[in-house]
Amino acid sequence: MTSEIARPAAPVRPGPPVRLNEPLPPFGRKRSGEPLPTHLIRTIMARGFRPPASWSVPVRHVLPDGPSGEAPLPGHARAAADALRADVRPALALIAPTYVSRGPLADQEKRLDALLEQVAGLTEAQPDAPVVLFVGMQWSSPEEEDESVRRLRALLGRARARLPRLAVCGLSLPGPGKPRTLNAAVEVAELLGCVGVGWVDDDVVLEPGCLAALARDFLAGGCRGAVGATKVPHTKAFATSRLLARAKEIAAPATAYPHGCCILVATDVLSGGMPGRYISDDGYVCFRLLDPEAPDPLGRLRLVPDALCHYHVAGPAGETRRRIRRLLLNHLVDLADWPLPVVRHYFRHLLFSGMWPLTGFDAADGRRRGVQKAAIKWLYFAWFAGIGTELFLRGLTGRPLYRVEWAPYSALAPFTPADQERR
Repeated sequence: MTSEIARPAAPVRPGPPVRLNEPLPPFGRKRSGEPLPTHLIRTIMARGFRPPASWSVPVRHVLPDGPSGEAPLPGHARAAADALRADVRPALALIAPTYVSRGPLADQEKRLDALLEQVAGLTEAQPDAPVVLFVGMQWSSPEEEDESVRRLRALLGRARARLPRLAVCGLSLPGPGKPRTLNAAVEVAELLGCVGVGWVDDDVVLEPGCLAALARDFLAGGCRGAVGATKVPHTKAFATSRLLARAKEIAAPATAYPHGCCILVATDVLSGGMPGRYISDDGYVCFRLLDPEAPDPLGRLRLVPDALCHYHVAGPAGETRRRIRRLLLNHLVDLADWPLPVVRHYFRHLLFSGMWPLTGFDAADGRRRGVQKAAIKWLYFAWFAGIGTELFLRGLTGRPLYRVEWAPYSALAPFTPADQERR
């Protein structure tokens, strides 16, 4: 990179730190005023899930081609940070996670081009907040490992050609698990002193100006908490897609906080990386920042109305079922792990709001819609309780679940701009 790389005209300073919630340990936890039955149930459920403690895996940090024509491959995050720091002092880190088997390189190039347009708009709107872009490429075999580095070199070269003033770094690592990519990027971002870290999934389409709007609100809020895009759902040619979209429209599930398909988070929220127990990136961010004692418990978890993100709802029935099971396991682990006041608020006001008579009747859109919402929430709760019972019995009998299977939609093509135009 050359001396033309943008440097901030003035330092971007975060505001006062936000109090962050800490998860409770699965073993040796204290009651701390929690009722005994609730304490026992949550403790036993927490012991029913025992994955590796960390998402850490070996990472190859790929930098763009230098004058010699060879891309250096530092073996450690500090070496990558030192190389990036020589030319830029980034304020924000953006992550584009994907994997080799996601599709051909040509498709990944198209998605990168769309993201680069977003980054260009962000840097134009916020010239005092330079960006570093991390492209994560996960692999599942030695052959794919070599291919991941080849693709990263191609993608980083493409980014350099289109935005020569943008700092970029590739991450080649074994998968699956998006937290692995996020943690690898966060490690470098912390070394660089970035005040915010954001990421965009490879199966969504952002409206023009989406990232610029996120950065605007994040910086205006003192670089604290998290901001997320407002999600716009679209259905596919599957009955499950249409059915689930209708159910979500009525039931208004836990979507009132930033989701991991397009999000920007204060770096301190993810400091040290996500622990291995947590698969859901947005769930982890939500429970870290939710403050039930504040006038607005979601005050540090803001959706930006003019930052729009288009996505598909569900897919084939079998894969949708596995994905919902994975989602419910995420919810159950979170509800077992975090302080009770945070858990109680999430359960009553986000996950199962309107589930009368347990959490109150929601008549905001009329009595009929309130009854429909309660019925859907009770059906969802029945599924939730069944999987919760499984987790409890695993903890009680000492036969914990060691991992939650990854659940991609193999038959569902990634969302494209053309899909957005046909909405």
